[in-house]
Amino acid sequence: MSLETKDIEKLATLSRLKFTPEQIPAFAAEFENILQFVGQIQSLDTAGVPPLTTTANIESSPERPDTPIIPADPIARRTQLMSNAPAQEMGFFVVPKIVE
Repeated sequence: MSLETKDIEKLATLSRLKFTPEQIPAFAAEFENILQFVGQIQSLDTAGVPPLTTTANIESSPERPDTPIIPADPIARRTQLMSNAPAQEMGFFVVPKIVE
């Protein structure tokens, strides 16, 4: 598959990349190599291969019990929670202002 300059410019726009006119031929060759590799992968026969649902080996990776460790005392609970805050004021989280 041969990519034209307009195709590379469209890919660059969609990818939020900026190419100089001198860079476009080099990137076109790289994109063509990627497309050829994807074509090789798509041509493989995967008829007898079960779909991969996880990369973790479930049998050898025991899970910890999902039990929250929360102090019973509300003051201790608040103290523990606020200890993770990078900034706090009067018992509340302080966050950067994002709206003018």
